[in-house]
Amino acid sequence: MQKVAAILILTATFSFVTKAQLQAQTPAAATPSAQAPSAAEARPVPASAIDAPQTSPQAQSPDSNSSQTAETWARKYFELWNTGDKAAIDSFPDFIMHNHGGRVIIGHDKLEMVITNWRRSMPDLTFTIDDSVASGDKAVMRVTLKGTYKELLFPEAAEPRSPPRSIRATGILIFKVKDGKIHEIWQALDESSMKVQMGAQWKTRQELSAQPGPSQSKP
Repeated sequence: MQKVAAILILTATFSFVTKAQLQAQTPAAATPSAQAPSAAEARPVPASAIDAPQTSPQAQSPDSNSSQTAETWARKYFELWNTGDKAAIDSFPDFIMHNHGGRVIIGHDKLEMVITNWRRSMPDLTFTIDDSVASGDKAVMRVTLKGTYKELLFPEAAEPRSPPRSIRATGILIFKVKDGKIHEIWQALDESSMKVQMGAQWKTRQELSAQPGPSQSKP
């Protein structure tokens, strides 16, 4: 009996020691926060991706600022015509105008004179922007002109009558900016339609040549 008891005691002691040694050798289960990263998370990040600056969509488009500037200047130009504001005209930069196959530099005085004459003829003159496209340093505007004809504007047109005529014409203008300001304008405005609406009449070359010149006209 003593031998049996001794064997049982030794067996229990050996099992306890073995179990304690196994627990000491086995690492504790990792908590969710301490778990090893997945294969995707553990993948090394290229140095170029770390060092590359984060840019906004606007910064990625080099022409966005130029396009906005061109369109802004185009709208300012039509505001001059719609308001006739002398202070705004004086602050407008000089530019090159392409019109009727010609090319001329338009300064403050010239611009004010033209706008004043047109608004004197049509005091309610208004340009409406129907469509606009901006790209790079250029902006294209499709516009409609409306006004009430009250004073002679074109020499070949007729004198205003009562009630005054309502004038409407369309046009397309191209604006180019340079160094942050308007530089050139290409204008195609339907002035022929305006003249007809103002009372002008189409004449053949024979009719024009048959008209008396200034020296032949009667006093």
